[in-house]
Amino acid sequence: MNQESVNLESEKITKTDITKSWIRWFAYSEVSNSYERLQALAFCGAMSGILEKLYKNKEDLAAALQRHLTMYNTQCNWGSVINGITIALEEKAAANDKEDDEEDGDEVNEEVITGIKTGLMGPVAGIGDTLDYGTLRPILMGIFIPFAMAGSAIAALLPLIIQTTFTAVMGYTLYHKGYSLGKKSIVDILQSGNIQQVITGAGVVGMFMMGALSASFVKLTTPLTITTSLKVMQVQALIDQIAPKLLPLVAVLGVYIYLVKVGPNYVKIVGFLILISLIGSAIGIF
Repeated sequence: MNQESVNLESEKITKTDITKSWIRWFAYSEVSNSYERLQALAFCGAMSGILEKLYKNKEDLAAALQRHLTMYNTQCNWGSVINGITIALEEKAAANDKEDDEEDGDEVNEEVITGIKTGLMGPVAGIGDTLDYGTLRPILMGIFIPFAMAGSAIAALLPLIIQTTFTAVMGYTLYHKGYSLGKKSIVDILQSGNIQQVITGAGVVGMFMMGALSASFVKLTTPLTITTSLKVMQVQALIDQIAPKLLPLVAVLGVYIYLVKVGPNYVKIVGFLILISLIGSAIGIF
């Protein structure tokens, strides 16, 4: 009986265990998505090694695996902090330290673990999508596309290399940070104000890059002329004297207004731009 009790005792979670869990999450978080459970299978797979060390009883292990197979979806990079928090909560639940729970006024059970996961996946995804895909990626593309178009092969690969490296470093850091601080870590991140400063600053830089890309790659000119008794004036030359790149700016603002007023229906936007371009070119406006 004593030997059985020893065999059922939870093992200590090490930094190596957490790193292995992160590697699984980093490798498979976007691989096993389904409409029914989204990232649940990847989350459960990343947690499986941890749960096997915490729950030696087969029934407890099965229950732990099952609760992490419920629908789950977040931004995989910044969402790593949720995985770390979940590991800390599972470790506390497996230890079943009632006295500490009562002192903290916070009993850790299945409902608490699932509730924290569900409550955090949306806000964290908003942060990650804004910084990684809404800001960092456009900035990198804006920097390296001109070099790639000039014939640099490495410039075509650098955005992928830089973003993958950033994602790996940030995900690894947040995974361990979430575990070390527990569920208070995300509160510290959100309440510190630093994340909002980062988002605001990155957004400003992103807007500068979008403006530069629009001026460089949106081509729109008019061949119209104004004939007077003295000479023939090119309308495009007059526009360039007043405000260079004014027509590309009008086109970009038109698309922006459509996105704000109607919504992100990109197929209609592209089709409308092609139609206007063809008509304008046929009648000699553009």
